[in-house]
Amino acid sequence: MLKTALCGCGSGLRETRCCDSNAAAWPETGSAEILDPMAAEASKLFSEQKTREAETLLLKLLDLAPNHRLALRLLLELRKAANINPATEVLGRRLAALPGTAVQATAANLALAQWLIGQNRHAEAEPAAREALKNSPRDPTAHHVMGAVFSEAGQLRQGEHHYRRALALQAREDGTLLGNLAWNLKLQGKLEESAANYQRALAIRPDNRRAIGGFAQLEAARGNYDHAGKLLDAALEETPADRSLRLLRVLLDLILKRPEAVLERLDDTVELLPPELIARGQACLALDRTADAIAAFAMAKQLQRERFGRQYAPNTFIARAAQYRAFFTANRLAALPKLPAMEPPQPVFLLGFPGCGTSLLEQLMAKIPGFIAGDELMPIAELLSLPAFENYPDCLLDFLIGDGLDRLAALRTQVLETLGTACDASKEHQFITLRAAGDVWHLGLIKMLFPEAPIIHLLRHPLDVAVTNFSREKQLEADCAVSLKALAQHFDLTMSMIRHYRGQLTLRYLPIRYEALVEDPAAALREILEFIGFDAAIPAATELRANGAAAAGRVPNHAVVQQPIHDRGIGRFRIFEAAAPNLFSEIRPILAPWIEALGYAS
Repeated sequence: MLKTALCGCGSGLRETRCCDSNAAAWPETGSAEILDPMAAEASKLFSEQKTREAETLLLKLLDLAPNHRLALRLLLELRKAANINPATEVLGRRLAALPGTAVQATAANLALAQWLIGQNRHAEAEPAAREALKNSPRDPTAHHVMGAVFSEAGQLRQGEHHYRRALALQAREDGTLLGNLAWNLKLQGKLEESAANYQRALAIRPDNRRAIGGFAQLEAARGNYDHAGKLLDAALEETPADRSLRLLRVLLDLILKRPEAVLERLDDTVELLPPELIARGQACLALDRTADAIAAFAMAKQLQRERFGRQYAPNTFIARAAQYRAFFTANRLAALPKLPAMEPPQPVFLLGFPGCGTSLLEQLMAKIPGFIAGDELMPIAELLSLPAFENYPDCLLDFLIGDGLDRLAALRTQVLETLGTACDASKEHQFITLRAAGDVWHLGLIKMLFPEAPIIHLLRHPLDVAVTNFSREKQLEADCAVSLKALAQHFDLTMSMIRHYRGQLTLRYLPIRYEALVEDPAAALREILEFIGFDAAIPAATELRANGAAAAGRVPNHAVVQQPIHDRGIGRFRIFEAAAPNLFSEIRPILAPWIEALGYAS
């Protein structure tokens, strides 16, 4: 009996010729060529914008030969134009998987990768981007796409490499490519070089709104607030409906402490998106309208979950925690090789759940002679993609055998050299601070590579941590920022991991309270220097409290919001709870053991 049910993906094909199709039953490429005249007719109709007639012909053709390349490509374009995303993905993946020439494979894989990037699915785009680049290593578009994938994944040096290769391979400069390179350089803290590339990009395409927005953010990072505002205002005058540019203007108003301007731009009679709601909530907080702020934050998180499908996904991390607890035990670690002390610059790891204040701590430590900020440039987790760390953590046992210690030492040297180059470290720098949030999982590997590295753990009242992340737009590990309950659960999971490592490893561990850092930054820094065993001059208290941004050199991303030290974040949870008495009802039972263990008042 002929199965006539249409496929649920929306391609318009029957299930048996689409998602439930048996590729082994498809006609051979040569046999499918008999349908080329039919495909040519469909292509002609497509070019003439007779989409209904073209679609009818294509569906008939693909019912006979689901692997006909031209017909697949044309149907893909129709479904893409209609925003039928499941069908677009299915057809794109099928087209990319078809055997063919290098040119055909490159085109199909690039189309798939670019569509996935457009859906903000950069990690899923990586295999297709790699395949395109392997087929056409001198294709500038393939390098451009690969650069975008790496940059979005936080592998900024790799992203920069591919952007520069794309520029070198192109016959003429491309404003979009230059803008993307500029953004990558901005993320690396290379602000002056980034500005030069933005200027080149906008000279080629003055109407490139993405580049205008990126340049405005860069100018804000450089403290050129007037120029940032002029860039955004001029662009908004041309395209007042551009919500991305409006949001950037709103964020600039927040930096400049103009909450009334934020509320004026974000009229609550219009349905706002999550980032806009977060910005509106922050403006309300600045005006002491706490209840309105909480309502805006709560609505933003609700929209993230219900409309945009963002859900807390802890299973991978729960499994990781169980695996690492089982492997990293005192007995096993005692048998693993131990590296000798290293030459400067040495890493200092700043540990802390997002919202604990590690950015502030890094800004202050960068003011001490001998220290340089590494930000998140070299998360230890990057090492796990290297061949030596396949099947981590069991692979660590391989370092017990033969020249394992030498291989481990060579790896550490490579890491430090790469890090020093990325940070622009010089002979004057004795220490590089590292603050990747994911380092909490890898204290066992950190202990192996850097056995004497200081680990400064910044602690903060758990409810203030929850409030901080509840009131900002930042995607965190496992998407835990989508609700207060998810934040509390992930805080509990990561703190339990730290407790395990502290029980099994002999770490150079120093806890510092955020509240103490804010109250007396000089005293906190003296305690850290004494713990590290390094004698250096600490800036005057007035300079520390002013917390001015560095004037030159590589600039960490958190410098854009660098501001004088204040105590407004201490005990803020009480203000929130007074305005919404049931706000913490779900998370207090989860966080209560940590509030007590850390010695905080409930």
